[in-house]
Amino acid sequence: MLRWLLLIPFALFVAMGAGIFAMMVASVASAEIALLIGGGFERLMEALFGLAESGGDPGPAAAAAFSLIGRLGLAIIVAPVILVALFSELFRLRSGLIQSGLTGVLATLLPLAMLQLSRAPTQAETRVIGALFLVGAATGFVYWLIAGRGAGGERGSAEHTH
Repeated sequence: MLRWLLLIPFALFVAMGAGIFAMMVASVASAEIALLIGGGFERLMEALFGLAESGGDPGPAAAAAFSLIGRLGLAIIVAPVILVALFSELFRLRSGLIQSGLTGVLATLLPLAMLQLSRAPTQAETRVIGALFLVGAATGFVYWLIAGRGAGGERGSAEHTH
């Protein structure tokens, strides 16, 4: 029970921090991710300030933009590791490969589903998709290092006697 109250939330919190760090590393290694993070934010600020300078109310546009950023962060960093952690804990999956691989797949698919990408991705988008997978995989791996190796808790003593 202590595992569910302390270890798993701690592992999830650290894994999400590692995911954010992995996203920053990816932005240094990949021009596309850097453009997505830095360039997208820069364009957002320019658009909001331009709207304010022209006399428009930037509030609704800012709220919508930051809502999208929050949902993308949730879809890339938070939801995948939580879903896979719950799945691995319930089904006692102790494999780091499964933990990091499934988290990487979800970190890739959830944002794509949210953005409803209905065409073949360009080369640059493919590199972003690959980076999202690696960010998710790193997040899942950190969770596994802290709590996943003991997923589902200790097995009963009856299983050790067979």
